[in-house]
Amino acid sequence: MEQLYLDVLIADDIRSKIENKIYQEYERLPSEQQLCEIYHVQKMTIRSSLQILKNEGAVFSVHRSGYYVKPARIKKDIRRFQSTTDLLQSQGKECRIQILRLETRQPDQSIAQRAGIEPGTHLYFLERLRTVDGASIAIERSYILADLFPGLMKNDLNVVPLYQVLAQQYNVQTDRAEMEVSVVYAGEYETQLLPVDQGEPLIKESGQIYDRLGRMIEYTERFLLIDRFQFIS
Repeated sequence: MEQLYLDVLIADDIRSKIENKIYQEYERLPSEQQLCEIYHVQKMTIRSSLQILKNEGAVFSVHRSGYYVKPARIKKDIRRFQSTTDLLQSQGKECRIQILRLETRQPDQSIAQRAGIEPGTHLYFLERLRTVDGASIAIERSYILADLFPGLMKNDLNVVPLYQVLAQQYNVQTDRAEMEVSVVYAGEYETQLLPVDQGEPLIKESGQIYDRLGRMIEYTERFLLIDRFQFIS
């Protein structure tokens, strides 16, 4: 019982140092031997403490290297609509976008049904890979009503965020979203783009985006790393 108590106390102290930025994201923690000297305990106790932190997602281990601080989860408020770019910037994250596909198409029956649009609707299909601090965290697919935004494909959406283009060129301001959140499992395509193995869980966030006039302008599907996002209310 005493050892378990020490495990928890030490884990709490290391977690506090992580939360207070004494140990920074991706920083290597002191070695097991150094932690033993810091806390005046045996290695078995330190290993149990580190396992507690690893189990809760605060740290990760690298073979023959040690334990490192895991990046903090990105908090998404389900009650508030905010573009992903604005959300990440508000939390001090360096965000980049890579356009994977941008093309015109008509939705198949499945997409039309999920988006609540007619099967023959003219759409832009935009697929993006989003990275934060150099690491891939999300695949984002947007189905945008093309008739509202003629010439959209002329813009470099790698450089200027989509919603910024809609506001500046088309005077369209996004206002609200009706989203669903579920868990799906990574297939072969997702494993090529995200640091996951096939069959690992991902968060799927999908739904309609509306402008200030109440028009549905976009249907979106986002596949997010489950250990990088936290949904709050």
